[in-house]
Amino acid sequence: MVTQSIRCFVAIELPDKVQHLLTGVQGSLREEIVGASWTRKGNFHLTLKFIGEVEDEKIAQIDSVLQRTLLSYKPFLIEVGGIGVFPSLDRPRVLWIGLKDGKADVSRLAGAINRGFVKIGIRNESRFHPHLTLARLRRPVNLESKIEFFKKFDKVIGTELTVNQIALIKSELQRSGAVYTSLKHYKLGQGES
Repeated sequence: MVTQSIRCFVAIELPDKVQHLLTGVQGSLREEIVGASWTRKGNFHLTLKFIGEVEDEKIAQIDSVLQRTLLSYKPFLIEVGGIGVFPSLDRPRVLWIGLKDGKADVSRLAGAINRGFVKIGIRNESRFHPHLTLARLRRPVNLESKIEFFKKFDKVIGTELTVNQIALIKSELQRSGAVYTSLKHYKLGQGES
């Protein structure tokens, strides 16, 4: 019997309205930053835990952990804002936007999911920084001179939303970029939806 594996992660999905606003932020940044590969509209999400490649039979364990973990969490509010980079402004590889509000709630939820997954043999994530990837930088560029410009996005009006569910998402890498498919949604405080 051949076992199949899938590449997956757990994330907060964003509604079309927020996806559209983030595309607008990208539009402003494109004029300032060249040589970047920009996240496509529809692909913005707030990753809580990247799982990676797992065999099909592990999905049932992942499902069980998510259902149990989310029973003790209530819906909460988040708002997007604040531009940053990984690893540093003088050698950025990833350009992201963070959270203006809700960072502590998201971090607590991600931590609980991570602890639950460790119990079923999924590696521990030592650091977590809630963010939405706007672009990946393909060539060296120094963005230290853009700090003042980035402050324009400390708050993105209209990005407030209530997080009342999360998703287990399949990621397929293709030439045109990653294709994401939601496998299952889980409501906070209620388990599977």
